[in-house]
Amino acid sequence: MSTTALGISPNANGIGVTPLAHRRILGAQWANTGLVDGLNVAGRSDLRYNVSAGVAVCSRGDADGKTLAYFEGGQTGAVSAGDPSNPRIDIVWICAHNQMEYKDADNFVVVGVTQGTPGANLPEPTIPAGCTMLRKMKMPAGATSTAAAVQMWSADYAIPYGASLGKIGENWDRRDMTGDSTVKKMYYEQQIEFDLPSDRMLELAFKCNLSSAGATSWSDTSHRTEWAVGFQIDGKDLDHSCANFVSYGAWQTHETSYITAVNKGHHVARLRTWLQNGNAPVFHYNPSQDNKDALWCGRRFIIWDRGQVV
Repeated sequence: MSTTALGISPNANGIGVTPLAHRRILGAQWANTGLVDGLNVAGRSDLRYNVSAGVAVCSRGDADGKTLAYFEGGQTGAVSAGDPSNPRIDIVWICAHNQMEYKDADNFVVVGVTQGTPGANLPEPTIPAGCTMLRKMKMPAGATSTAAAVQMWSADYAIPYGASLGKIGENWDRRDMTGDSTVKKMYYEQQIEFDLPSDRMLELAFKCNLSSAGATSWSDTSHRTEWAVGFQIDGKDLDHSCANFVSYGAWQTHETSYITAVNKGHHVARLRTWLQNGNAPVFHYNPSQDNKDALWCGRRFIIWDRGQVV
């Protein structure tokens, strides 16, 4: 079967772009579902949640493409009052109904809420298939209205295909400190937790300033440290991501980076570090904000998004 391009007028026989082709074209323009604009969630004096006007990208499945859903603002249905003993998570969501193809009750954009199970470890409820999450709201124990509920973290935004997410996360160790003098003793440091809305190319970048313990001046080359660092994601080394930093008496700045594909979902990145040879490393940080004295960066680990995996 042939399809018609978006933007082409139907001909005399009524042949034009089908709804599915329309959704597949929209789907190619967005890397994931999520918020585009607005749709903030707030508690009320009763047991419903307010959702402000806004736009979200929704989907009923990868094969069905995506829709752009505008909601004019309104309220969800009611949830129960807070459990007497434990908090819970309520997830507020948006859905684009499709009466003809999915037998929904109507063609409207609707918002709703899925109530979680109270518990000390805050188990998350599962929202209905085809719905896009707007916010996770923590309902405290004993709450009599949603006014007491708080947003657990920021919303997940829809990312245009090919766009960068910018800085994914950072762990900056601003200490002046001397490292361990034990050769080949491994440390696992500067952890960063992050979530990806789609498969992404990430750049892991590390920068530090160090010298050798025992050195008496910048020109002292009789003392040497060879300190090594490598990148890990989810507890596994990234292949050949390690680098050796060699310093003597001078306070030298060293940098390394590594680019890798990372799957959609939740991940934990960290550094694997160790003294390869020589004296203990001495790390230097200066809190100055000017260009003249802000030379010593401590140890700075940053993850940058470099785009969609293609």
